[in-house]
Amino acid sequence: MRGGSDEHIPISELNEILRSILEKKDDIQVRKDIDSIVIEKGNKSFQINEDGTIQGSMPLHSFHTHSATSLTIGSEDIEVHYENGTHVFFI
Repeated sequence: MRGGSDEHIPISELNEILRSILEKKDDIQVRKDIDSIVIEKGNKSFQINEDGTIQGSMPLHSFHTHSATSLTIGSEDIEVHYENGTHVFFI
């Protein structure tokens, strides 16, 4: 985790995830609806759904899981914690 805390925020806590993202990042576009958050920065996109579905895409790389349990938000990255391990998405 670069430039952030090691706090794991449960995936179902969208308001807390949004608060943490907005607190640490000011160079992104964020959209929130009832059950998801979409983060965009240039040609990178990261979508968080409260049901545990995460989709991230950037040139030459993408990530998708239906089993995310929590996130750790840093100033340069988002760690996705899921049943098979952890994936780091830089945004």
